[in-house]
Amino acid sequence: MLVVRFLGQGRVALEEMPLPEPQGEQVLVRVRAAAICGTDRENLEGPGQDTVPGHESAGEVAAVGRASRLRPGDRVAINCHITCGACEHCLRGDLFFCPELAIVGFDIHGGFAEYTLVPEACCMPLPDDISYDAGALLVDMLGTAYRGVKRAGVLPRDRVAVWGAGPIGLSALLVASWLGAEVAVVDLNRYRQEMARTLGAHLVLDPAQDDVHAALMDWTHGRGVDAAFECVGNERAAAQALQAVRNRGKMAFIGVSHHFAVNPWEDLIRRELTLYGSRSFVLPEWDEMLSLVRRGLPVEAIVTHRFPLREAERAFALFLSAQCGKVLLQP
Repeated sequence: MLVVRFLGQGRVALEEMPLPEPQGEQVLVRVRAAAICGTDRENLEGPGQDTVPGHESAGEVAAVGRASRLRPGDRVAINCHITCGACEHCLRGDLFFCPELAIVGFDIHGGFAEYTLVPEACCMPLPDDISYDAGALLVDMLGTAYRGVKRAGVLPRDRVAVWGAGPIGLSALLVASWLGAEVAVVDLNRYRQEMARTLGAHLVLDPAQDDVHAALMDWTHGRGVDAAFECVGNERAAAQALQAVRNRGKMAFIGVSHHFAVNPWEDLIRRELTLYGSRSFVLPEWDEMLSLVRRGLPVEAIVTHRFPLREAERAFALFLSAQCGKVLLQP
């Protein structure tokens, strides 16, 4: 079977590997759609990786070992979290807190391949009326944004702001808009600014040209936004977001960053703000997201380019250029 390899320093290669056979509770999935994620950038541009990458994928069950609920031909999306299935976190559906957590596409071979071998527990049922492309988007991109926005308790007519118009930020825009909020989007990239406008942003700001704080205060009549979603992983963007939140508002850290300073009196106590981090969806939210897509949430509108697996080098070059929305590989 054909697979993608990250060689490091932005280099990609295609290789042939033997087709694996499922053992025990493993399932062999024929990949129909695999999405490139911002998390792939670290190994792609850095040292490369030993395993086949790809942690956002969906496809058709090709073979099973001793799987108890899946059969060949079943349609599935692959949740990348491999867990023990028995700890308190797994039993609540908070898979990413499992002390035995491993990740498809990092710790084991992932979905940038014609086939991928995963535990049956990673296979989320994908109804016939949900496309493989949408399935690949739900397991990470939409799931991450959905939970982050949901936890803010967004209400109709709220005014919220999203920092970052990459796939996660655009997903946050879609979800918040679906919940009835008016959404402002802040991003430096003109291509993605236009995507935000197309997807329904009420206000689009360029921090290189606009006074973001003044514009948001004017938009909210001096009150500040009800919720801010930092989807960049950038300290300056996070500082702008924190400054823009109204008293008793909420701010979510969704983009991955490692440094940010908070003044407990000025930022938390005096203004009674709620700050939280949000990582991914929990299992009970899978059906909620399927329902949103069925009712018309246009998640596939974030996809701008699709490539066959043999054109992976072109796909990743485009991804690194940032002149795109979500990029899919379709083996």
